[in-house]
Amino acid sequence: MKKGSPYRDIAVAQGMIAILFFLLIPLANAFSPGSQRLSGVLHGLGASLTLIVATYTWHAYYTYAKGNKTAKAKLEWRLLMTNLLTIATIVAGNWLYIGYQAPEGASEWFKLHAPFGHWVIMEYKEFVSLMTFPLGVAASVLIRRFSGGKGLDQIRWVVGILLTFMWFCLFIGFTFGLVLAKWKLA
Repeated sequence: MKKGSPYRDIAVAQGMIAILFFLLIPLANAFSPGSQRLSGVLHGLGASLTLIVATYTWHAYYTYAKGNKTAKAKLEWRLLMTNLLTIATIVAGNWLYIGYQAPEGASEWFKLHAPFGHWVIMEYKEFVSLMTFPLGVAASVLIRRFSGGKGLDQIRWVVGILLTFMWFCLFIGFTFGLVLAKWKLA
């Protein structure tokens, strides 16, 4: 029986612990004051899971780009999961946005006390975050429709660009969302 390196097990354990704590971040909303606790928790968990799965999807692209035959199915499945999580997070975010724009909502406070926070961070964050879904769908369509024909290298290149932009938009939305949540709780 071949004995493996213990360092791999330690690295996997560290990664699992990091993911656990990463997913616990949105649960801070469960203890925050306000009427939108549930939507805040759902949106935060959705954003966290989407970013993790999108990262996992982006790493699956490496084997697809190298031409591995089994990588296409894995990449399609992970991209489908990313797209479903993205749309669920967008729905939960729109649920939160209703309260954000309410007459006594956070947008009034931001517009009065931190207009930069509303006009740049919030509106830019929302626009960029919404771009993840069409980018993910475009990558899915390209993989499904054109990955078997001629010009496969160009398709792989375009899919890589789309996945990179998708992940970058998710990361911007997640980071700016954490900044806004911190400002709101402060």
